[in-house]
Amino acid sequence: FTALGTTLGYALTSIPNVELVTATIFVAGYLMGIRAGLLVGLLTESIYSLLNPYGVAAPPLFIAQVVAMGLAGCVGGWLGKRLRGSGWRLHLNLGLAGLGLTLFFAVFTTLSFLIFIDLSSESILSSFIVGMGFYLLHIISNILIFITAVPLIIRIALRSHLFSDITGTEYV
Repeated sequence: FTALGTTLGYALTSIPNVELVTATIFVAGYLMGIRAGLLVGLLTESIYSLLNPYGVAAPPLFIAQVVAMGLAGCVGGWLGKRLRGSGWRLHLNLGLAGLGLTLFFAVFTTLSFLIFIDLSSESILSSFIVGMGFYLLHIISNILIFITAVPLIIRIALRSHLFSDITGTEYV
């Protein structure tokens, strides 16, 4: 999952704020549990950020990115024990997970860097306003990915029986 998430991150670097890293880490947690999701999140984002073609993030931003992706894996693991089945409720809950994780990532990473350079509250607000288009694109694209691709990937993985031993559940 770490290799897949990192590779998918690089594959979409030319499209601003559209990414499959969060979904990959979330699915890893969903299928393998909280600890494995956390580990995949921390490793994937560390590798992706350290070897990013646009350069390494500043330390506060790097730490925030890694923590936020670790959280994505943990949330995937936590929801993996609670969200089962199929239908619109599963898709809606996964979409809400995508919304929450992406919103957290946006706010946490922006604040981490802005607080580090000690900007005023007006400057921080201005930064959020200027970045609003990018935030919205990131949020909307991840909601769509979590509503459509994530349930499909989970269903295929669980039907393959590769993960049924780990999760103790088979997807019907």
